[in-house]
Amino acid sequence: MIILFDLDGTLIDSTEAILDSFHHSLSVNNMPSVSDSEIESLIGHPLEVMFDALSPNSHKTDQLVASYKEHYRIISTQKTTLLEGAKEAIELASTIAQLGIVTTKTASYSKILMEHFGVMHH
Repeated sequence: MIILFDLDGTLIDSTEAILDSFHHSLSVNNMPSVSDSEIESLIGHPLEVMFDALSPNSHKTDQLVASYKEHYRIISTQKTTLLEGAKEAIELASTIAQLGIVTTKTASYSKILMEHFGVMHH
């Protein structure tokens, strides 16, 4: 049996890291700032889609995504939390199935976060 967990909102809350990284990326690329609620309304979509929606016609999507990822890599473990009960759910599920994660994050970021929270071995 295989059990797939959604990452954001099911196992972790990375909203603070996402918001921080978006604001950082927009700032270092001299783009207009946007509200947290504008960013939050797009969470779950790929970064390119989010930046295109937040900065239409900017022609800087690749730069925005690159600076976002660079910043996110540095702060993600500090500004992401494991949701209550997630570790226990992972541990229990691992006794009956192979586990996987479904996310729009890259595999490397997901792996770093799962290692940080001590559940990657499951």
